[in-house]
Amino acid sequence: MSKNLAIIPARTGSKRLRNKNTLDFFGKPLFIHTVLSAIKSNLFEEVHVSTESNKVKEICEQYELEVKFLRPEILASDEAGLDSVCSFVLDEFEKKENLRFDKFCLLWATAPLLKPEDIIESYQLLTEEADAVASVTDYDLPVYCAQNINSDGLLNPIFPDIFWLKSQDQPKAYCDNGALCWVRVNAFIGEGAWMPKKTKPFFMAKERSVDIDTQEDLDRAKYYYEKNRNT
Repeated sequence: MSKNLAIIPARTGSKRLRNKNTLDFFGKPLFIHTVLSAIKSNLFEEVHVSTESNKVKEICEQYELEVKFLRPEILASDEAGLDSVCSFVLDEFEKKENLRFDKFCLLWATAPLLKPEDIIESYQLLTEEADAVASVTDYDLPVYCAQNINSDGLLNPIFPDIFWLKSQDQPKAYCDNGALCWVRVNAFIGEGAWMPKKTKPFFMAKERSVDIDTQEDLDRAKYYYEKNRNT
């Protein structure tokens, strides 16, 4: 039987939106919404909140979730990448708990609109020909209409060959929406990346694709949460 691990990074020290992971979001700390979705999916042998914070650990205990180990401060800095965090978590589970996993799901603490059904349906896409499944959405504006400003202060199309096409004739483009990514552990170890080369997309609508980083993101997530709750 395949063993699955949920990894929910929830460090403190965010700059743009202070202590965003523990902000109140409709009566619960923000990251707890992701925790509960992971638990309700019934897909994981372990749901692990990766944090350096005793406060986050105590919040988890209030929701009957044990944080079996903290991550070191060096992995809670702005420079620390998610690949390093995931490697640490996998290594610690093997060393301290004698647990090895076949797959892990990286779940963002800042994606409270994520539902258990998203975790389940994306897992079903992780078939033999794929090493990972990442949640995506489409761009708010046509990405191929992007421009930069050149040395003369003038607008310059980044994609000049596509820029003048009608929007319906431009290729469809997607971006990671900061909600989830299922990954085979052997592919992660082999490539050292949480989104390996053979990654399938799991599409999520924009109104459930808010990755909270700023106050504007938080306000938008609250709007969509209320809207979805009332429909």
